[in-house]
Amino acid sequence: MEIQDFFQLVKVPMTIAHVLSVVLGMGAALTSDLLFSFYSRDKKLNETEISTLSMLSKIVFYGLILITITGVCIFLSDVEKYISSTKFLVKMSILAVLLINGYFLTRVVWPHLLEDNFFTHEGKRNIRRLAFACGSISVISWVAICSLGVIDSMNYDYSIIMSAYGALTALGILFALAVERFELN
Repeated sequence: MEIQDFFQLVKVPMTIAHVLSVVLGMGAALTSDLLFSFYSRDKKLNETEISTLSMLSKIVFYGLILITITGVCIFLSDVEKYISSTKFLVKMSILAVLLINGYFLTRVVWPHLLEDNFFTHEGKRNIRRLAFACGSISVISWVAICSLGVIDSMNYDYSIIMSAYGALTALGILFALAVERFELN
């Protein structure tokens, strides 16, 4: 049995696991983004809110690991098909954005988020803005990846789809920054 035959054999269970991983990761990410916005209204985070956001962050992290593992298995079932698919390449590009965004949220924003004056100190404003922008990028990226997973075929070029994603992300960031300014100033 060749390696591709093995991955074709396990493609259906890997696809099911992949979809469940996306639901898990996306659900936790969207919930944490919405809760962060809700929690920020009183300009402080209590222990329960921090614990909730931390738990959701871990679920997103493990969801992304499962998405990657199951995605690799699906990819290996038909490498030629996926490597020539615009839809696949767009999804991988947006997944890369999600991973980079998650890195910034975890390594740059999270340590500041735990400080008592995160929402009120003027010196933390740029980090707050980054937090809101990253939340926007997260929501748009997860919804885009999920939407692309449902679409059967793509009739547009990679650059057109990525340009639309970039424009939508830019608008989302502008909206998030407006929300940050309205809620926290």
